[in-house]
Order: sequence, then structure tokens, then C-alpha cells
Amino acid sequence: MRFELIKTRAVRLKSLTALAFFVFSAGTLCSQEQKESRLDFATELSPLLRKYCFGCHNAKRKKGDIDIESALRARPLVSRKELWVNVLARIRDGDMPPEDEDQPGSQERRKLISWLDDSINHFDYSKVRDPGYEPARRLTSREYNNTVEDLFGIKGTFSSGFPQDLSGSSGFDNSANTLFTTTLLLERYIGAADMVLRAALPQQPRNGEEKKRIAAFFTARPGPGVSQEKAARKVFEHFLPRAYRRPLDPVELEDALERFRRFRSEGLDFEAAAREVARVALISPKFLIKTEKRSPDGREVEVDSWGLASRLSYFLWASMPDDELFALARKGSLSDPAVLDGQVARMLSDPRAGSLGHIFAAQWLGYEILGTRVRLDPIDNPWCTDTLMKAMREETSMFFNELIRKNRPVTELIDADFTYLNEELARHYGIEGVKGSRMRRVKLGESVRGGILGHGSILACTSFPGRTSPVVRGNWILTEILGTPTPPPPPDAGELAERISENRRLDARQKLELHSRKASCRACHSLIDPLGFSLENFDWFGRWRERNRGKKIDASGRLPDGTRFEGVQGLKKVLTERRKGELASQLIRKLLSYSLGRQLQYYDEGVVREIAAKVEKGDLRFNSLIAAVVGSYPFRYKKNRSPRK
Repeated sequence: MRFELIKTRAVRLKSLTALAFFVFSAGTLCSQEQKESRLDFATELSPLLRKYCFGCHNAKRKKGDIDIESALRARPLVSRKELWVNVLARIRDGDMPPEDEDQPGSQERRKLISWLDDSINHFDYSKVRDPGYEPARRLTSREYNNTVEDLFGIKGTFSSGFPQDLSGSSGFDNSANTLFTTTLLLERYIGAADMVLRAALPQQPRNGEEKKRIAAFFTARPGPGVSQEKAARKVFEHFLPRAYRRPLDPVELEDALERFRRFRSEGLDFEAAAREVARVALISPKFLIKTEKRSPDGREVEVDSWGLASRLSYFLWASMPDDELFALARKGSLSDPAVLDGQVARMLSDPRAGSLGHIFAAQWLGYEILGTRVRLDPIDNPWCTDTLMKAMREETSMFFNELIRKNRPVTELIDADFTYLNEELARHYGIEGVKGSRMRRVKLGESVRGGILGHGSILACTSFPGRTSPVVRGNWILTEILGTPTPPPPPDAGELAERISENRRLDARQKLELHSRKASCRACHSLIDPLGFSLENFDWFGRWRERNRGKKIDASGRLPDGTRFEGVQGLKKVLTERRKGELASQLIRKLLSYSLGRQLQYYDEGVVREIAAKVEKGDLRFNSLIAAVVGSYPFRYKKNRSPRK
């Protein structure tokens, strides 16, 4: 058989890693044979897993936090892809079952590998069409701040006292499963509402700008032929639909008028009573929580124009819809694909789209923590100032936003000929000719700084304090940039052995090579380490260096397929020429997850592939990806039922 021939070749190479590679190839080469004669899982494979795996990895024992027994009941298996990819890797590499346990025969192992590979890596996503469950979720702290600013036309840090929002497995803090509402947060909402109204509607306006804001809120006032209640009705009919981001229900309007009457009866004048109604609105769930109209029968339905307006604005602006979006929602025309595409183009050219760099990119790429969780002792490192770290964050955010604003190819994320610098950051990089504290666009040419791999924000956040980590950097590229994470390390992988880590005669590369001699370690390190070592000319805070501890840095890399490259420039070439499809797919995944406010499920991968195939016909430009995400099935549709367990 072809499998036996491949296996023989691998054995001659005397490498378990090579064996794993060839067995994988065998699974692919024999896929047609598999499809013609499917293995009967219930009668052949389930007993094999029960015999060789359930003893340690069952619902009670869960050794290594792996429960194969329970995972086997979740169908399709790809719905637990992360777990099964790990299981498949362990079986391929011969790590599992352990040496001191009963071992499957070669034919049994082949059956397991072939079936799992087919179920996980060759799943037909066209068979599933599911928009996913998007529950109501509260505004994040930044969304709250942006929303009150746009609602009243003011500037401030009204959410500064809120508890920090957490990010879930999606990597974003707008994910519904992490947006908890605590008693402390409810108390802070009340205080924030007072701050907002004092700034937006002061009782004693001091200048023309404040008078203009008050006039915009009080769209009507009592006077000849206009009663106080009639004026209040007009004020609330204008303000509340904008605050709630949807049409006002007649009952809601009557409730607001009833509050107005009560405040008037307590002695408040017209303006003060109207302000109190606005204050109640700002602490209402109708303002604080993003909700959408539910379908009466619970089936999957198209998101209506009002819901679509909010989805669009919080995706691209992290804020409420503007007047133009509200007008289109009122007409019911926003769902028209041509209108929707036009709005995406308009909104991406608006300064508010800068949230994609300052929020989306910062959380996806991980540099948001620079200056907070990642910072240096200012006494020992006086050069590492708050202004430097702020400039490092702004460099990447402004760079990302220009790629969107100018609709540049996705590959320029990795290999661009410009960046944003001020004098302090340019000095940190050793770049001359930049003066002053203002961040500005700087042409780079062939500089190593072009693209995010040369940004100090990225390099500092993928290092340990005081030292670089090729493993962390390489794994970051595979996981965050390409979306191709390696399986978790085997339970016995551990850290560098003490005798290796403390051997000063060895450099980082030599230490990792010794650590990776075990085949199960080498299978992953052969993918991770070359990527990480190509960035070794950048120190742990992004400064360029030619030598480390007196030794010339070896930044060369060799991938498992034999591809060789040198340093960051060679890595850029590999990523932009050979991996741009994976780069685009990962960007689509992240945009989709951020836009929906939830972590992606297995069925979303079909949408990712559809979008990737669609934009691949062009030249993979940023705005094409964003527009395709907005036009995608999960962005345009919703379901009301709870997610499947």
C-alpha cells in the first residue's frame, strides 16, 4: 500500500517527526480511498478510542484536562476542533497512548489518524449554515464613552471610573460572554449619567458651544400655543429614539411624559424636569444594552434596518449610528446591498473609523497592554517613558488605520514602506531626521521597520521582561497573524531543563535546539522557532541589534518544507508571498468575531472561507474584506434561540 511505502521512507530517515509528516501525507493521499469506503466509526473507531484513550481521558478523570469521552458525543467532531487537533497530533507523533500503556497496532493507529484527519481537516462546511446566536450585550466602557459623546456632541472621559472590561477567547472586550454587569458598574452608571448631563446640558451655559448643545436637546420649548407637556413630548420624541437607537414605542413615550409630570410636580422647572428624564434614559437598559428586535417564532431572520444600523456603527465606529444611518433605517433601505456598501465606504472614511486601529487592532495584535501590563521600571530604565510607550501604541494604530483609509492590500500589514513616528520613537529606532512630539507619516523604503513585525509595540508585547523569546514571537505569528496555531505541547514538554537554561555558553537558538530533540517537541518547534528567530535582531523592547552577549545574531530560518529565509525581511517575503491567503483568512476571522461581538463557532469557518474566496478574486484589499464581512450571512441574519450545547 502507498501508506506502507511512505512509512518505510520515514523509518529510513530515522525521524519520528518525519514519520508524523509522512503519516499526515498518507492521510491526505488516501483521502479519496477513504471517501469511497468510509470507516464505520460506531463499530470500529469508537471502540478503539474507548480501549486506548478513555482510561485516562474520560468525564471523571480528564487527565491533561482532556475529556475524549464527552467530546466524542459532540457532533460534528469539528465543533470541538481544538481538542481533536491536539488528540490527532498526539496520536500521529506516537505520544499517545504513553509507552507504558497498551498500544494500538499499526492498522488501528492508521484508522484513527485517517478518520480524525478526515473529520477535522476535511469537514464540508457547506453543509452547515448558521448565523450564530448573538445575545443582547451591554456597551463596553469605550462604546459607552463614544456613544454619549456622539449623542450629545461633547468630549470627556465619562467611563473612566468603570471596572475594566475583560476579553474572552475571542480576544476582544466586546464579546457578549464577558460583558458582565456588576453592582459596582450599576452605581458607576448613575454617577456617569450625572457627569454627562452636567457637561452636555449645564444649567448656566457659559459660551456659545454650550448654548448650541442645549438648543439641540431642547428641540421645543413651552410658549404661546405650546404647552409644557407638548414641548416635552417633542423633546422626548427627538431624544429617546436616538438614545435607544430604535423607534420609540408609544408606551415608552407615555412613561417618559409621566416622569416629566412627576418631576414638575416636585417643583422642578421645565428644563430641569426634562434633564431628569434624560438622566433616567441614560441608566436604562434600553440605552446601556444593545438589543435587536426578536422574531415572533424564534426562527433565523434577517436583521432589520435599525439593528443593522447599530451593528454597522458599533463595528466600524464603536459608537451609535449617526443621523444618516438613522434616516436610512427609518426608510428601511439600509438592507439594500448597494446602500450598505455605500455606507461602509462612507463610514470608513470618517475619523470615527479610527476605532478599528485603536480598539480592534490593539486587541487583536495584543499591543493594547503596552504601558499597563507591559512596562519597565522607570528607575532602572529612564528611557522607557510613558510618552515613548504611547508613541509605540499610536504608531501601530495609526499605521493600521491608514491601511484602511487608503484601502491598501492586506499584505502591507506585513510589508509596508511607511510608518508613523515622532522624535522620541524615531530615536528609539535609530532613525534620523524626525523632530518634535507630533506623530507623522514617515517613508521607510527598504527599512526593517516596515510592517507590524518591525513595530516596537508588537516586539515588546511578545517578549519577556529583559529578554526576547523566539517561541513567544513565533507562536504569536502562527496563532494571531496566520490563524494556524500548533497543538498544545504534550504534558511532559515542560520548560527548558535547568542544565540547559543556565548554560551561559549556549545562545537561545542552541538551547531551544537541545530542548527540541524529542520528536513530539520538534514537530511544533520546527514551525515556531524559525519564525521567532528571524526577529532576533530586535531586542525585547524593539531596538535593533546586530549582536547579543558579544555573539553575532543568527536570524536565519528554515521551515519544515525546506524553505530558507534570512531575518525579518526574509520572513516578510515568506508571509506575503506564500502565506497571504492564511493572513487574509485570519483577518476575516478577527473582523467577523469583533463585528458580531462573540467568539466564532465551527460553522463560522464556512463563512470565513466564502469571504476569502470572494475577495481573493481581487487583490485582497482591506476595505473589500470589511465590506464582505458586513455583507456576510451572520452579520445580516440572527437567531433567537440559545446556542447549541
